[in-house]
Amino acid sequence: MLPFNPNQILVTGAFEGEVGILRDSRVFPHLRVMGIGNLEAAVNLSDYLFRNKEIRRIVFFGSCGAYEWSGIPIKSVVSPNLVFTKELTHALKLSKQIPESPDSYELIPDKNFRPVRCNAPTTITLTELKTPPEDSWVSLEVENLELFGIAKVAAKFSISLTAYLAVTNLVGPNGSADWANHWKELSHSLQNQFLQK
Repeated sequence: MLPFNPNQILVTGAFEGEVGILRDSRVFPHLRVMGIGNLEAAVNLSDYLFRNKEIRRIVFFGSCGAYEWSGIPIKSVVSPNLVFTKELTHALKLSKQIPESPDSYELIPDKNFRPVRCNAPTTITLTELKTPPEDSWVSLEVENLELFGIAKVAAKFSISLTAYLAVTNLVGPNGSADWANHWKELSHSLQNQFLQK
């Protein structure tokens, strides 16, 4: 894990289960759950940063599904270096996505974990995706629901961001059930690794 100054970092996750062990440790004075989804996370993070000007880095603990073409195994941990928000319905020409500017944000990955390109759409993908639905998806490796919103706000505040994502499932029709079976074990393991550094 990367070295952090506990007084200047905000440790966060989408829900209490992703940061509860870290909260119980009382090591981090700034620890806050931001909510599920890009919008919820962005609004809550903005509010927190307005009120806590000393924050210089955000560390996000979350989970993700791996796209099948990435070859990333379930139960691994990844640390994104880039995050996008690409909607499957747009790729399938079922809707038109409102363009983001910029269309991606850089993160500071922890080199102890596999760096990945993360997609953070506004919806959970429930369809089978064995191959990328269009060329712009070829380099995408994992899917998480909050990271684009968090990265966008971090960039607005000029705050660096590192994320740790436990790979709980393959993206697809069984993703939610597999997530439910794996998130707790993987999240607890990840939080405990962070506390041991």
